[in-house]
Amino acid sequence: MFKKILLVEDIDIISQGLTAKIKQELGVIDVVLTQYCDDAFLKFVKAEKDQEPFDLLITDLSFKKDYRKNTISSGEQLIKKLRDQNYNVPIIVYSIEERSTMIKKLLDWYGVSAYVLKGRSSIKSMIYALNAVKNGESFISAELAAAFRKKEIFTFEEFDAILLRQLSRGNTQEEISVLLKEKSISPSSLSSIEKRLNRLKEELKAKTTIQLVANAKDLGLI
Repeated sequence: MFKKILLVEDIDIISQGLTAKIKQELGVIDVVLTQYCDDAFLKFVKAEKDQEPFDLLITDLSFKKDYRKNTISSGEQLIKKLRDQNYNVPIIVYSIEERSTMIKKLLDWYGVSAYVLKGRSSIKSMIYALNAVKNGESFISAELAAAFRKKEIFTFEEFDAILLRQLSRGNTQEEISVLLKEKSISPSSLSSIEKRLNRLKEELKAKTTIQLVANAKDLGLI
């Protein structure tokens, strides 16, 4: 059972509505709200030091910028920082982000327990997620689960990172092909590089090479 939850959400009406539902449906008394990832991290660490740790973290991924300067500007950065410091608290992501590459990264790299897509039935999905995580299970919103079943989930590989890093340095596909051959990295043919980059554009929702590199940087892939 969850006794103490940290909720990171910068829109009041969402955080307040979600808090009320959590208390009503699960009987959780202590739900701590914060609008900033920096504050969330400090609250989390202090609770650990005070031996009054949070049982669960619920966080959005994107936060609107305002007058305040923050060192942790996104939910992903918050999650990464907690994991880097070996905090294994269960985490539920609550976001409008639908890119399968990002979701898979959060699930596989950071061990996120549940991913709830914001939408018409998101509060109901959140309750399902909370009950699943409470029972040691994982959860992903039905809309996303259906999409994951519909197509093979793309796996980002070291080869992709090499291609993207070279593109970010301004190298052409022809130059990348030569470089791969020099380093005995396979595949190195121009057609293989073009095919893989087209798949990357599809997965990262990019129409141009510049947009592909920018999206990859946003996702922390390079």
